[in-house]
Amino acid sequence: MSLQAQRYSYEDLSKDLSGSPQSNDIAYQTQNHHGSHHDQKDATKVEDIDFSAYDYTPEENRSLVRKLDLHILPYIWAGYLFNALDRNNLSNAKSDGMTNDLHFPNEGYGIMISINNIPWVLFVIPMVMLSRKVGPKYTIPGYMIAWGSMVMINCAVKNFAGTLVTRFLLGVFEAGFAPTLIYYLTGFYTRDELAKRIGVFYSCNALSGAFSGLIAYGVFQMDSKLHGWQILFLIEGAFTIAFAILSGIMLPRSASAAPFLTSREKEVARLRVLKDSSGTTDTAFNSASFFSPLKDWRLYVFASIATLYSTASSVAGSFLTQIVGRFGYSVVKTNLYTVAPFIFGTFMMLATATSSDRFRERGFHLVSALTLVFVGCVILVAIPIQNHAVGYFAVFLITGGAQTPSVIFHSWHQSNDASEDGRAFKVAFLSTFANSGGFVSANIFLDKWSPGYKIPLAIVAAINGTGIIVVTSFRLYMAYENRKRNKAQGVNWTSVDVPTEALRAGPKNPLFRYFL
Repeated sequence: MSLQAQRYSYEDLSKDLSGSPQSNDIAYQTQNHHGSHHDQKDATKVEDIDFSAYDYTPEENRSLVRKLDLHILPYIWAGYLFNALDRNNLSNAKSDGMTNDLHFPNEGYGIMISINNIPWVLFVIPMVMLSRKVGPKYTIPGYMIAWGSMVMINCAVKNFAGTLVTRFLLGVFEAGFAPTLIYYLTGFYTRDELAKRIGVFYSCNALSGAFSGLIAYGVFQMDSKLHGWQILFLIEGAFTIAFAILSGIMLPRSASAAPFLTSREKEVARLRVLKDSSGTTDTAFNSASFFSPLKDWRLYVFASIATLYSTASSVAGSFLTQIVGRFGYSVVKTNLYTVAPFIFGTFMMLATATSSDRFRERGFHLVSALTLVFVGCVILVAIPIQNHAVGYFAVFLITGGAQTPSVIFHSWHQSNDASEDGRAFKVAFLSTFANSGGFVSANIFLDKWSPGYKIPLAIVAAINGTGIIVVTSFRLYMAYENRKRNKAQGVNWTSVDVPTEALRAGPKNPLFRYFL
């Protein structure tokens, strides 16, 4: 078979299918239903690859993606919005006097935040493992119902200890939610569609603060025997539970079980997964396979990257108000001036994710985001705090880069593992490191460095500089490996030229090409 015949494109396929059976051909449907698709899962040689086995047209592909977007993304987006709201409502509750009403000790609020964050490191793997065994269709609404209940229970606690217990349990149920959403999406979308879809629900981070503030403003005006923060918890918890029930009904278990897809669309969805998805689907859980990535040294490189980028993300999320506060504005103005940078950060995240999918490239897109944060921090360290114009520009650079890495990073490692168990473990394991940045930023942005915070910002710049070096080196290694395999096999292939169903063994398979 010639290289030209082996290479597959949608344009070539639409020409080749002019005489192929149509989707309304009963014989055709029966043939596909019984799995006559040429099995390439054991392919190890160039001549074994035959992309003509994935027989669907560009029009069928686009139509299917539109349906998936319409029936899946709104529920994923809204679910993550509720997740972000329930994480962000503590600051609103504190402003309404929750800490006084429950007799918090000195530094009690910080202790509560830390207790809330601990499960995000300890319980991610067990919760995602549960999702892999039971299925995201059930755990996504299940986790929402559980943490929504904890939010409502929080309004009934009478003291500081009760709050710590409910917030710890809330963190347990929230720990596996975002990683489960990412893992769930890999079963429906191809590798060059994934970053943009993850970016869509991550965009809720910027919106949640505004929504939470608006809800709190309305609730705190109510005349009731309950405190305003108690009503806030009741409303947000109840809405979370109600939406969880709706999501449980509407979200499909998999493409093959989606009631909104025709039999032909289900077949196209299956072929898309086999051809260029993040991995195979509908395979049984295997604990040995689930933990097998621990033997791969690449996992620990990804873990170091997650640890490095997460510091910048947590700084933008938790300490942007303090950074803007260096300009000496009033409290109202300071909070107002954080809005535009967050909006810019969301725009940059979606733009970078779209570009990453379009060019099928992750590493350098991740470097570009880290570079923005690095430059922004260096500027704030170098200039006098009286220089508001340049300083505010630097804030835009920080937020423009800080929200993007999670989207690109999780798309990157998920696009380089064709094992369903491996993908589930990796997104959980690496999320524990990605959540660690909050502990770093919390211990460097101390009051003694205010208002300029030059020492903390210098530390963040150094961490991001290290991240740039690690990511660039890893990306260059992947490119080198692809070139070496191409030379040995006499081809010029990239990740798009090898179907993912052939790559369950990962880099051990000579045909493996890294998704750069």
